[in-house]
Amino acid sequence: MTARPRTVTELAAESALARTVLSWQPAGWEPLIDHYRVYATRGERRRWRPTEADLLGKTVYPRFVHDGHDPAGEEWTYVVTAVSDAGARSRPSAALTAASQASVTATGLEVARIGEFDGKSLEFRFAPAGYAQIPTTYPDALVEYVQGRDTPAAAWPYLLPGPGDGWAGNKAYTADWHLTLDEAPSGDHDLALWLIDSTRLGGRLEVDVNDTRVQDVDVAAGATRGSRDGDATVPGSTLVRSFHEFAVPAGALRAGENTVRFRVATGGWVAWDAIGLYVRP
Repeated sequence: MTARPRTVTELAAESALARTVLSWQPAGWEPLIDHYRVYATRGERRRWRPTEADLLGKTVYPRFVHDGHDPAGEEWTYVVTAVSDAGARSRPSAALTAASQASVTATGLEVARIGEFDGKSLEFRFAPAGYAQIPTTYPDALVEYVQGRDTPAAAWPYLLPGPGDGWAGNKAYTADWHLTLDEAPSGDHDLALWLIDSTRLGGRLEVDVNDTRVQDVDVAAGATRGSRDGDATVPGSTLVRSFHEFAVPAGALRAGENTVRFRVATGGWVAWDAIGLYVRP
């Protein structure tokens, strides 16, 4: 008689922007586990028992990333089963309900924005594949954009190159976003910085506000396709989207002109989705 794997325990969820990361206790070696099956249904379901129609995916590891959530946040209920190398299945784990993190683009009040938060870079200059024009148009490796005067199509290239990009002269490009505030903020703001892709080099994107460092963004290795493909929402797209949102302290901003500076300090280019500054609710 084929031994049934133990029931998966300690199912837990880590909330992230546009995704939920699941983890659980490994099922052990007796019997040998071939893979885990992850089931999901929208909303909260306390005594839910899934069917194969609810199968979200399979993994050989005790970890699974459920991505593609609405940036406003989504709630799902999850169940995990273990499958042995002989095909025997464990009983379903206890159901777990978890919600992804809500983006500031959905919860905050917009102050200023460049581009659309839509998984595409097509609204930006030279998109989707004119990257060779960037080093000749910006020989000093500096992009400048004035909020209220400039438009993404005319003044914000879809890629910001880095020192790992030979085609752009191996320079650490900088993009300055100039925006005006009527008064000094009384509270912290949030900056949303979404990318549709990056190179396989990954890298570090430095973010300064009026010469104050507010964030070093670690850019994970991407697909290196965003230089030629501007739409990460197409089914089957290999582009590696990433979402970065962080606080801008009130003291870093001031009444009048402000400059938000982005600089690719290490690695290769980043491909923009959109950038926005938001007041917290």
